[in-house]
Amino acid sequence: MKTLEVKKTAQRYKEYAKVEEDYSVKLDVDVRGYGNEIFRQILESVAIDSKKHAALYNACATIIEGRSLSITDIEYEQIMKSIKNHIQIEDHMLKVVSEELKKTKDPRIKMMLEHIKDDEYRHHKLLKSMEELVVKDEVVLEKDIWNQVFRDAISHGHAPPDVYEEPGGGPDDSTYSDDSKSHPK
Repeated sequence: MKTLEVKKTAQRYKEYAKVEEDYSVKLDVDVRGYGNEIFRQILESVAIDSKKHAALYNACATIIEGRSLSITDIEYEQIMKSIKNHIQIEDHMLKVVSEELKKTKDPRIKMMLEHIKDDEYRHHKLLKSMEELVVKDEVVLEKDIWNQVFRDAISHGHAPPDVYEEPGGGPDDSTYSDDSKSHPK
């Protein structure tokens, strides 16, 4: 995508996010005076969805702009652990809501349970795809940082042993001068 097109697309996503954020705030204000608890809770749910939509539009803008939100390998492991935990919870809740749908006869409750089930399914799908589509591309491994500092720098420093990768697999590689071979691995 060309630079001008990227900027226009990112700006469009940010505008969509602003519309969703404004709508969410308006819904929050509007429902405060309602005495009907069911009506109020449903509209509060829509307001929360609008906040979520705003966040997703902002994430789209960040991605299309190519801004790096790199994370370390340690953060990656923590995020993946959290995502896997949430996937298990979503799996469980999908089963729970499916069972509740079988039990209820009330069409109003069925409508809300179907909505919950659809959300749970979308959450599950989003979480499962995050690892491949979003998170993995942003990981900066500790060895990458060490490589930048000690191997890829114009003047090489002394890296801690066994922390960075040497080009070609080791110090015997012919791309190293005699001086670089004398540095600790």
